[in-house]
Amino acid sequence: MSMPTGFFGRNAHRFQTVVAMWIFVGFGGSLLFGSFGLMLVTGTGMFADKASFNPGLEFSAGQEVKISDGVRPGNFMVLAYPATVDLSTVECAWKSQVYSTGEQRSGNLDIARPDGVAEALTAYGATPRDFTAVASTQGSGWMEPDLLTCTGEGVESFAIASAEGIQTDQFRLATGVALLLLAPVIFGFGLLALHFTRKWRRHGMFPQPGAPTHYPYPPAHQQYPTTPSVQQQYPVQPYVQQQYPTTPSVPQPNPTTTQPEHNPYAPPS
Repeated sequence: MSMPTGFFGRNAHRFQTVVAMWIFVGFGGSLLFGSFGLMLVTGTGMFADKASFNPGLEFSAGQEVKISDGVRPGNFMVLAYPATVDLSTVECAWKSQVYSTGEQRSGNLDIARPDGVAEALTAYGATPRDFTAVASTQGSGWMEPDLLTCTGEGVESFAIASAEGIQTDQFRLATGVALLLLAPVIFGFGLLALHFTRKWRRHGMFPQPGAPTHYPYPPAHQQYPTTPSVQQQYPVQPYVQQQYPTTPSVPQPNPTTTQPEHNPYAPPS
């Protein structure tokens, strides 16, 4: 079984690397999505009801304040201290700025504990105090209120804080269910990637480190016919001893047998 040719064949090792990475993405992502989805559905952990806040502006009952002095208009909540105040006695009236036409609009905030916040919220500061949320403009995009006046029986002070980061029960439930449904899908992709990775390793289709990757690799079990190597035979020349020409030896005279040479000028013996 050989790898396909063409574009996939040329990029087979890259594709296999991506598939192998999906093992970690699938298994790790399923755990991450599952844990976040469970916390969202149950409203625990980082997705629990907001239980603390930073008071941008604090004012007494009956005092008129400018909302922009404490928070950004359009997404804020109003809180009352102490947290045991009866919400049915609280009223918050707002006024808009005076427009160029000289008109100034007014109205009342809907008094109700906002969704996604705890019954008692602790204010940041040197002396922690528990407030209760009495109204909120979260998600309405209502930019018209500019001046605010709040009253209530037994209320010592009111506070304005930003409503950023407050998650409603509807949002948490919808997002949590979506993540819980997505977790097994991601886990299935991880199992599929693991299956293909093991299959490719079993068939030897993973490129070896340092080996060229521009051509497909044959399976490890595939045997190609090989021609047995034949040792090259060279003709052996017989060894012939080299004959060199020799000079005939001249016999040397033997002094014991050689007669003395006759000298004609020698005196007679």
